[in-house]
Amino acid sequence: MTEPNTWSRSSWAELLKQKRTAAGWSQRELARRAGVHQPQIVRAERADDLQLSVLARIAAPLGLAPALAPVAPAAEDDDVVQPNLESWRRAWPQVDPQVFAVLARLTRLGHHIERSIASLAAAQGLNSGEVMVLGALRRTGPPFESTPTGLKERLWISLPGLKKRLDRLVACGLVERVDNPLDRRGQMVRMTARGDQTLDRLMTHPAPVFKAVRALPEDERRGLSNSLRRLLQQLEGGVEGPFDGPA
Repeated sequence: MTEPNTWSRSSWAELLKQKRTAAGWSQRELARRAGVHQPQIVRAERADDLQLSVLARIAAPLGLAPALAPVAPAAEDDDVVQPNLESWRRAWPQVDPQVFAVLARLTRLGHHIERSIASLAAAQGLNSGEVMVLGALRRTGPPFESTPTGLKERLWISLPGLKKRLDRLVACGLVERVDNPLDRRGQMVRMTARGDQTLDRLMTHPAPVFKAVRALPEDERRGLSNSLRRLLQQLEGGVEGPFDGPA
């Protein structure tokens, strides 16, 4: 028989339930015919881990075998979201379950991004918001300086939120405030050599999520970026408002 990691557990679970329902059997009846306990039927139809021998016993009364389940890439078995598709379909039959799957994956991806950046920043005694300021200054090009308003627009945060980050970075010697030659009453924010070196150290060992995105084929990266851009345009109406992340 085919080993469990060569087919999709979620597809097999759905097929199993369809066959049982078509036969007009309850989970208890299938358990009796298969010679297993009812909780094992429940687990099988939830796509939980079960021994192949148990699955074979459950499948036999239905005229199935695990090897006949739809074949899917092994990586799908590592996707914790995919097994939930059927439960979403049952709970909200009027909604494509992929809508919930997209939102769930974006949520999990957001957690990975936040943890990765926070971990790298903490190694340099910073938080992720402060690292974003350094990155924004790097993107301006030499001499790596900007007005506070320019930084606010690059980072999509409010000026009070930005000031808190800048005060901390100035105290750490990573940025400095200098006079604005175009505005006697204003100041510029400039990254120091120490700040530049700190940013380089952060990129020496990039976060796993950064490596994962970089490992995607170029066309997939571009397609993913475009899809996310269109999604954000629908939510934000093309207007980028302040977004205060970690202080």
